[in-house]
Amino acid sequence: PLRFCSAYAEWENFVRRDTSYVEITRFPFVSLDLRYATFGNITGHDLYCGARRAYLQRAAAEKFRKAIRLLQKERPGFRFVVFDASRPVYAQAKLRETVVGTPFADYVSNPQRGSVHNFGFALDLTIADSSGTLLDMGTDFDSFEERAGKRGEAEALENGTLSKTQIENRELLRRVMLGAGFLPLASEWWHFNAIASKKIRATGELPPF
Repeated sequence: PLRFCSAYAEWENFVRRDTSYVEITRFPFVSLDLRYATFGNITGHDLYCGARRAYLQRAAAEKFRKAIRLLQKERPGFRFVVFDASRPVYAQAKLRETVVGTPFADYVSNPQRGSVHNFGFALDLTIADSSGTLLDMGTDFDSFEERAGKRGEAEALENGTLSKTQIENRELLRRVMLGAGFLPLASEWWHFNAIASKKIRATGELPPF
């Protein structure tokens, strides 16, 4: 396993200098569980060198502030737990390398065209209740199971691999994120784009790191 400390430092210096990025680390009712800042992710590497900060493009950050307000209105005391936000291109390359040649290759965008995370307009997240306990979403983050997304939920409910409560928890997350202007990904309950992927790739510039 590797730690990408010099690469992460270079990337973080870039986003901290770029005024179009906002640090979301201290937003109210938000905690971080950055899986790529640990060895406990699908690559087996610490891609973010143990980082405890997260960033979004300003427009995405403003939508996230709205999502926080909506969650507090619907479930006072609940909070978001962020798995990933803006993502360096080098990290995207390592993620892609992990799945190339497997049936799951389509789950990870090619770093040459970029994930919406690379542009700074995507969030991976879940919800914790007022005691800090994560809501049960039925699968872990970065699961490649069909039931990990909305498109597989009906079948999973029918065959008993997802419960009604687990789906209701996902619907809560979708409801507040949609209400704030985010777009869900059908294959991943945790992933939301602040701008449609086609639009950002057509109009946005992929960052250099």
